[in-house]
Amino acid sequence: MNIVETPSKKDQVRNYLIQELNSGKYPPGSLFLSENVLFRELGICKNTVREALSSLVSDGLLERVRGKGTFVLEPRPNLAESTSAGVVHFICANPYRIGEGDPFISGLVQGLHAALDPFRWRLCLDFADFTEHSYEDMKTIIGTILPGECAILAGFNYSAKLTDMLREANIRFVTVGQAEDESVPCVDTDYVSGTYEVVSDLIGRGHTRIALVDRRGPHFPSCENRRRGYIKALAEHGIIPDARLMAQYSNLTPAEGEKMWKELEEYATSFTAVLIYGNTPVLGFLKSALAAGRKIPEDLSVIAFCDPPLLVADHVITRVVPSLIELGKAAGNLIREPDGTSQRIIACRRLDGNTVADIGR
Repeated sequence: MNIVETPSKKDQVRNYLIQELNSGKYPPGSLFLSENVLFRELGICKNTVREALSSLVSDGLLERVRGKGTFVLEPRPNLAESTSAGVVHFICANPYRIGEGDPFISGLVQGLHAALDPFRWRLCLDFADFTEHSYEDMKTIIGTILPGECAILAGFNYSAKLTDMLREANIRFVTVGQAEDESVPCVDTDYVSGTYEVVSDLIGRGHTRIALVDRRGPHFPSCENRRRGYIKALAEHGIIPDARLMAQYSNLTPAEGEKMWKELEEYATSFTAVLIYGNTPVLGFLKSALAAGRKIPEDLSVIAFCDPPLLVADHVITRVVPSLIELGKAAGNLIREPDGTSQRIIACRRLDGNTVADIGR
């Protein structure tokens, strides 16, 4: 089932024209934008522009006067409100190449629809490469965004270069996750509190040697937030953080998880619990731990930061997950009703499996 309705070019131009009419720049009786001007400004074929203008003439919002142009009539609020109020381009990284089948993407889309559909805002889903090609992909996507439309970005490392591309194109946008440029409006997961709570719980279960395996990128603030929560919990319980227990990887692959296991086993002193970010790296990590004879959870408790449920042998992995639908709702509300708020923080959830156990009792 396709859960994203993609508006036609005619509807997108019509929405833009209604926004222009509602802006107050064109009072009743004034000359409105011509077909030629719209063709140049929007880069849309003249037939599409003509159809959009004709629909507003039919609705009684505009009047064509032969030889003089198109003029604005007295406003008709009910007609204006019966159309889509806006268009949002949801631009997603797609690292696993499964599109809407990705739990991260589908959860956010559900939340966005919940926030936007009641107000007749339309959602367009665009995918961009996850790594070095994201800038080229973003250029292509920006070329499809019409004046007056806006964007929500999710799943990227939001470098200043990336967000500047949208600002230079005069596109209003929100990110899911904090951008390098902290003035960019965003919704974010409270990983500081989420990590603090699970580490405190592990300490309460008798664990004092707790490893943290996370993904490091050029700009990846959620990694820093998880580390902050981890260190805060250790410090409050009188445990000195050990740098040897904090490992970092680059790519979301099982091989990276296997590499992290080898690194911790070689350089770290014995550890009885581990927190791991990413669904595929945790699979590689557990595969290596089980092959080395470690029993889970008897002598190694495991908690993953990831979206989908994970099953390894008979182990249902305990997870800390972002509240994706709530994040989507918050992003939709922020883009629809900008109120000066630059950041909205959403709590994460803990979903218990059977990979955490008490020790030393």
